[in-house]
Amino acid sequence: MSPGRIKATVLACHFAGAFGPMGLPPFLGLILVGIAPGADESLIGWLYIVPTACLAISAPLWGRMADRWGRKPLLLRAQIGLAVSFLVAGFAGSLPMFMVALCLQGLLGGTFSASNAYLSEALPREELSQALNLTQASARLALILAPAAVGFLIDRHIDPQNVYLIVALLPLVAVLMLLPLPAKGPPKSAPAAGSESPKPFGGQVLSRGAIMAGQTGFTLAMISTFPFLVPYSMKAFGVGAGTAGWLFGLPHIVYLFVCIPLGRHLRNRDPAPWFAAGCLIVGGMLAVQALTSSLPVFAMARALLGVGMTLGYVSLNALIAQTIEDASAGRTFGWFDSGAKLATIVASVGGGMIAAMGGVGPLFFAAALCGAMTAAMVMLLLGMEPFTRSAALK
Repeated sequence: MSPGRIKATVLACHFAGAFGPMGLPPFLGLILVGIAPGADESLIGWLYIVPTACLAISAPLWGRMADRWGRKPLLLRAQIGLAVSFLVAGFAGSLPMFMVALCLQGLLGGTFSASNAYLSEALPREELSQALNLTQASARLALILAPAAVGFLIDRHIDPQNVYLIVALLPLVAVLMLLPLPAKGPPKSAPAAGSESPKPFGGQVLSRGAIMAGQTGFTLAMISTFPFLVPYSMKAFGVGAGTAGWLFGLPHIVYLFVCIPLGRHLRNRDPAPWFAAGCLIVGGMLAVQALTSSLPVFAMARALLGVGMTLGYVSLNALIAQTIEDASAGRTFGWFDSGAKLATIVASVGGGMIAAMGGVGPLFFAAALCGAMTAAMVMLLLGMEPFTRSAALK
C-alpha cells in the first residue's frame, strides 16, 4: 500500500475518532440536565476535564505497549476504546455511570498519539513531520465541524445523550478502514549519497525535556482563553453566538489553509527559532485582543493568532519528529500527548481562576506573557548544551 494511501486512511480515521471528543463537550450542560437534573452546574467544568486527565495518565502506558506489541493493534484498540466509552455514555442511566464513561474515554482512547506512532512506522521518515501537521489539521477540522454537527442533531430533537450512540459509529467505521493497512511500514532506507540531510545545524536539536517545556508554555498560552472567548466576544462587541463562534474558530481555519505550505517552507530548517517566533506572535496577538475595542481589529488579531498558532504547531511537530527513534516512537508520542493534556488541564483551571479574580482582560495578558516567556525560554535553551541532543537516527 502506498504511503499516500496509508496517510489518508489514518487521517480520515483520526478525524472520525476526534469527532465525538471535540463535538460533545460543549453540550455537557444539556446532557447533564437529562442525566442528573438537580446537579450543580459547576460540575460541568470538572466533567469537561475528566477525559483529558485520564488520557494524560494512560497515554504513556499505551505508548509503551505500542512499541512492544505493534502500533497498528494499539491504534485499533484506541478506536475500539472510544466506541465502547461512547456506548457506555449513551446508555448511562445515572451521573456516576456517565462519569465512568468519561473516564473510559480518556483511559481507552488516545487516537492522536496512536495515529502518530503508527505513521512514524508506516511512512518514510522524511514525511513524518508533515504527517504530524496533518493529524493536527484533522483535529482542528473536527473542532470546527463537530460542535456544529452535534448541535444540528440536537436541533432535530435528538436527545443530547443519544448523540453519543450515533458518534460511537464513527470509531467503529474507522476500525474497518484501518484493518487493511499493513502492520508495519517498509524498512527505512538510508539517505542517498549527496542528498540533503534533514538534520539542521549539524544534527543538534532541542532535547525532549526542552521540547516538552516549550510545548507546555505554548499550550498554556493557547488554551487558557478558549473557554472564555465566545462569551467575551458577545459581551465586548455585542455580536451573536454565531459570530462569536466564527471568531473562536478563525485561528483553526487559518491553520487548515497554512499548515501544509508552511511545513514545506520549514523543511530542513532549524525549527526551534520558528517555534519561538510562533509563541511570540501568539503572545502579541493575545495582548492585542485584550486591548482592542474594535471588532475588525479583534478579528484580525484572531487571524494573525492563527498564523502564530500554525507556526508554533508546525515547528513543534518538526522538533518532535527529529527526536523520534523507531524503537520508542509509541512511548515518545505517548509522553508528549500526556504532557499536552496535563498542560491543557492547568490552562483550563488556571485560566478560570485568573478570570474569576480579575476578569477576562487580565487572563488575555497572562496568556500573552506566557507566550512571550516561552519564546525567550526556547531561544535561551537552544544555546545551552545540556538542553540539546543529536537528532534521532533516521
